[in-house]
Amino acid sequence: MSSAWMRLALAILGIGLVWGARGEIVIDRTRIIYPASSEQVTVNLTNEADSPRLVQVWIDAGDPRARPEDSDVPFTVTPPILRMDAGQGQALRVAYHGAAAQSDVEQVYWLNVLGIRPAANTSHALQLAFRSRIKLFLRPPLSPGRAEAAAQGLQWRVLKDVTLQVQNPSAYHVSLASVVLGIEGRQYRNDDPPMLAPRSSAIVTLHGAPGSGPGEARVHFTTLDDHGHARNHEAPLSPQ
Repeated sequence: MSSAWMRLALAILGIGLVWGARGEIVIDRTRIIYPASSEQVTVNLTNEADSPRLVQVWIDAGDPRARPEDSDVPFTVTPPILRMDAGQGQALRVAYHGAAAQSDVEQVYWLNVLGIRPAANTSHALQLAFRSRIKLFLRPPLSPGRAEAAAQGLQWRVLKDVTLQVQNPSAYHVSLASVVLGIEGRQYRNDDPPMLAPRSSAIVTLHGAPGSGPGEARVHFTTLDDHGHARNHEAPLSPQ
């Protein structure tokens, strides 16, 4: 079963693509940590539907519209296309084939899992394809510091208007889940903050937040660790 066959199936069978929903093909984790020195990493899938599914798996560099055959990444996934019976599990082998890491900072890619129901006998039935995407972090062996300490090293300061600026000086990505500024007994929130790239800064909008605050103002924020677990943190504001 080739990728051309899968594209033809998607085009002809009247499949509706569902994004961001919990698909019937379940991945055993919410993110993949790939040490660049490893030969491969195993990821497990389970078909929780009550009937067989056709599955296609590929990795992209961040563009969700990238087609599997156009994706130019230093990874392979085996098997890339498969059929899974109801209740069946399947191990995927993710292998890095890039050159030795030239950078000491972590890089992020995305693993895509697309599951579709095999064609019905009728040509009028609408079929759904469920697509899941999870982050794949490529971690160089010589990255300075520790990934689990990156969140505590974030530097926060209030800008004018209704924004916070956060600086990530570490070599690792930090996945923010929520940010709360506590000041004068009030809270100002953002429950959809950006992921912070290594050695970068980002702006976090807090609706109604003051332009500046007294020294006791503090930032409370939640991050997701390597296992997808929520971790709570607290930090002071840096001087203006």
